[in-house]
Amino acid sequence: MKQKSNRNPLKTILIFVVVIGAVAAGYFGSIALFQYLNPQETPQPIATNTSDPAVPDAAIEATDETEIPKSTIDDYKVAPDMPRFLSIAKLNMKARILPMGINSDGAVQAPVNIYDSGWYKGGAKPGTQGASFIDAHASGSTRQGLFAYLDTLKNGDVVSVEQGDGIVFNYKVVHSETVARDAVNMDKALRVYGDASEGLNLMTCTGKWIANERTYDQRVVVYTERV
Repeated sequence: MKQKSNRNPLKTILIFVVVIGAVAAGYFGSIALFQYLNPQETPQPIATNTSDPAVPDAAIEATDETEIPKSTIDDYKVAPDMPRFLSIAKLNMKARILPMGINSDGAVQAPVNIYDSGWYKGGAKPGTQGASFIDAHASGSTRQGLFAYLDTLKNGDVVSVEQGDGIVFNYKVVHSETVARDAVNMDKALRVYGDASEGLNLMTCTGKWIANERTYDQRVVVYTERV
């Protein structure tokens, strides 16, 4: 994903050129190539119907950079007990939460649009025991995405999830880490951090673009607990 504006502008231009070249060559793949829980097992994919924007194919993840109108976000509907909106006051953001499964290669799906977030259906629902897991894009090929500044969250910052019936669950950040892509522990990312009974964990990509592998070399993981 594109580097943030406060970083080296020459480096940003170079990364932008690499990414655009990768897109032109058909190499812009999923930014959510997370290692699944148990690499010794082959997970069964959860619904990969590409006609539904909520369950994208890996090849089209992060390809839609269209800003979503506030009215479209406000009109988004889900079942009463399903997660609907993700809000982070510190980042001045509110986004739809789309249900996600896993791709056939075991990668957690991520939204097509860079301004949507995706809730992994194999984890806990917000407001229930266990850890909910939400991913989103830090950028597309030319624009910063929803989680561009996820790595700026600090302990105590508040993350909110509103479900379909209007009930809001609030979480506070208790831990965050940036790790190498190959060092991501998805078992840890799908569990509550520490001794809390309910949590919400957020993830996105960061670092340098690896053109021949069609991904970035680091992941940001933010752990929260319900308050």
